[in-house]
This record gives sequence, C-alpha cells and structure tokens, in this order.
Amino acid sequence: MLRKLLLPVLLSSLMFSANAQDVTYREWVNKAMAYYEAKQYKESADAFTKAFAAFGGKGYPDDRYNAACSWAQAGNKDSAFFQLQRIAEKTKFADIDHLMTDSDLPSLRTDKRWAPLCALVRKI
Repeated sequence: MLRKLLLPVLLSSLMFSANAQDVTYREWVNKAMAYYEAKQYKESADAFTKAFAAFGGKGYPDDRYNAACSWAQAGNKDSAFFQLQRIAEKTKFADIDHLMTDSDLPSLRTDKRWAPLCALVRKI
C-alpha cells in the first residue's frame, strides 16, 4: 500500500520540480531579454547563462541564439561561438541567411571559427 501512495507523491514532486525549473528558466530568459533591449549585453549574457544553469544546462535554441548575440555584443567571442556551435550541432540550426546578416554578429565574422561554423550550418 505504501508503494502505491509513494509513487504518485514522487511523480508529483518531480513534476513540480521540473515546472519550477522551467519558471526559473523563463524568468532568467525574460531578464536577459530586458537587459538586451537596454543594451546591457554582458548582463544579458550572464542572465542567459543563469537560465541555462537553472534548466539543468539545457536551453531552447532561440534562447541559445539570443545568448550568442548577447555574448557577441559584449565582446566575448568564445562564449558566442560556443552557443552557436551548440545549436548548429544539437538542434540542426540551418538558417544560414539569418546567421550571415544578423546585425549582432559582425564581430564574429572575422574570426577563424566563422567559416567552419557557416560550413556546418550550410551542411545541415
């Protein structure tokens, strides 16, 4: 009998925890976007990092792309490339036109990592 009661309680607890993670994730993403709109790019990028951490290291592709834009605008090419590479490899991001024309990314286009990233996106 105890097992029958324990399982629903455990499942409810896990669902609540997952939902709480998603709420925290969304709160951090919303903060990140507000910082971005205020042109506070480093703060925006840091808030995206906190969102991904709150979500167990996961993140939605659009949020990772926006994080890359924030990192690029903040002058941190390594973190920007990390985010772009991740979505290219894990989510099959294939919008090469957007990548090539995005006004947040000019600082990345002269980096030696740009051409391999574009080749990967084109291949997908």
